Amino acid sequence: MTRISTSQMQTNAVNSMLKQHEKLSRTQQQVATGKKIFKPSENPVAAARVVNLKDTLAAIDQFQSNVDAARARITLSEGVLQNVVESLHRVRELAVQANNDSQNESTRAFIAAEVEQIQDALLNLANTTDSNNEYLYSGGLSRYKPFSRNEAGGFEYNGDESHREIQISRTRRIAVDDPGSEVFLEIKNGNGVFAVFDSKDNKGNGVIDPGQASGDYIPDTYAIVIDQSYENYADESRGGEIPVTYSVVNSKGEILKAGVPFQSGKEIEFNGVHTSIKGEVADGDVFIVRPSQHQDMFTTLENLIQALKSKTPGENDKVAFHNAMSRSLSDLNQALDNVLEVRGNIGARLNALDSQEIINDAYRIQIREILSNVEDLDFAEAVSRLNLELTGLEASQKAFTRVQDISLFNFL
Repeated sequence: MTRISTSQMQTNAVNSMLKQHEKLSRTQQQVATGKKIFKPSENPVAAARVVNLKDTLAAIDQFQSNVDAARARITLSEGVLQNVVESLHRVRELAVQANNDSQNESTRAFIAAEVEQIQDALLNLANTTDSNNEYLYSGGLSRYKPFSRNEAGGFEYNGDESHREIQISRTRRIAVDDPGSEVFLEIKNGNGVFAVFDSKDNKGNGVIDPGQASGDYIPDTYAIVIDQSYENYADESRGGEIPVTYSVVNSKGEILKAGVPFQSGKEIEFNGVHTSIKGEVADGDVFIVRPSQHQDMFTTLENLIQALKSKTPGENDKVAFHNAMSRSLSDLNQALDNVLEVRGNIGARLNALDSQEIINDAYRIQIREILSNVEDLDFAEAVSRLNLELTGLEASQKAFTRVQDISLFNFL
């Protein structure tokens, strides 16, 4: 027979009530905070998962902040390039206006003055800074002013070729700017494949078209030489007069074509080059076709300014002017196309940011749902459990009171 002393019975009863009270207290705390877990020791696995999920949420919040920062910087750059495009359109309008023979040296000087102002404005746009005083077009060297004039009157790029990138998800980074070299410097002159030039010694008034290249274009430097020495092409209908012909010579001195009759405006085609010469040409006139080279936007405007300021007292001067203007218009078109291409890439990046923002939001909602399932309290179950534990504690306290009143001395 096991004997239970009064003190032992009281101790067991008190310990039982204390445990019941501890349960009730924890449930009350859960209901008050809405959380299941208060310290890792209660559920180490769940606590570790909560930490990981909260770290993931913090990372997503940072990615979303990065998306906002990237959008702000890219949008600023897009606005700058829009102004660049508008400026180039204005320069092109002025160039077309100046290339008309109704203009004279005086009116062209006024046009040149406006182009100079636009050139300065473009230089300022290329040196735009953001809210942090960082230059948009310096690449990775954002604290260095990207463009400046040198002592020779040319333009220098002080940035580098890198793109600054920002993390917008765990596995994705996006460029937030474009180096100035890609926007303002690395622009192919001419038609983007080849450029055409007239010789300063030409006697005729021929103006060569910028032309275009076909798929069989062979890069090389070619000379189109006007030649009237081919007597076999004497035109009997014109009393035996030798017609104007042209030859094409490559950089090795090899003659690709010879004695081809020349007609103003008629296509001249060889090795994938398609161009034409308008006007009257003279024996010995030379026109050069060579592969396009990089020419910065500011130099393109500088060439235009110098052409506008040139004196045209004689007929040959006017022809040289028109050829220079033709080249400038072609180079301006290339500059415009380059900026528009960069703007297209910017638009694609803005779309990518919008898409990633939606993905991040969806992922954040999913993580919050998982975290809620792990961490948040089921209030209906908790309140029911609270009432049950409260009833149990009250019953335990009443039972202890009744038992405490029982004594052997009451029956003696």
